[in-house]
Amino acid sequence: METFRKSAGWALVIRGVLFMLFGFLVLFMESKTIYGPMNFLGIILLLSGLLYFALSILLRKSNKAWFLGLIWGLVDLLTGGYIMLNMATATTLFTNIIGVFAIIMGISILVSSYFIPGYRIFLYINSLVSGSFGFLILTNPTIGRLDFLVGLYGLLLGMFVVYAGYALIRFKKKNPLQNNNPSEAV
Repeated sequence: METFRKSAGWALVIRGVLFMLFGFLVLFMESKTIYGPMNFLGIILLLSGLLYFALSILLRKSNKAWFLGLIWGLVDLLTGGYIMLNMATATTLFTNIIGVFAIIMGISILVSSYFIPGYRIFLYINSLVSGSFGFLILTNPTIGRLDFLVGLYGLLLGMFVVYAGYALIRFKKKNPLQNNNPSEAV
């Protein structure tokens, strides 16, 4: 379980860095069309999908939950492949995909906050930010501001995922038999 947790943590760190790169590129690249960000999103999802697919195959003998990473990897591969092969259709869906994704992320982060009490405030804030960005992206009719919102959301999502991966890597299970107060030791 320890190797699975650390491997999943590193995979999250890499995925977060990729999303931060996506956000940075959308914010600072000189593109007059939405095709540039769509290419980056497709490539990032393909790379992330390959990473999770390979990681889950490597961990299939050491962990019972290996198939979850496989499913996540396949979803990323299929989404990235669809974007790359159907750029025109994906471009028209770009805003809706990112907006709905941000809202779903906000809801899932809110739900996960009930199971992770140590990071609850951080998760509440991230859930609110993610849901708000999703709402703004879905309801914003101008493409110029949309690029800014999508880029900023990519940066923030990437930072959150990197932090979550780092927390997963550094997580240490507390020993219930360990006495934290030396003065009470027998």
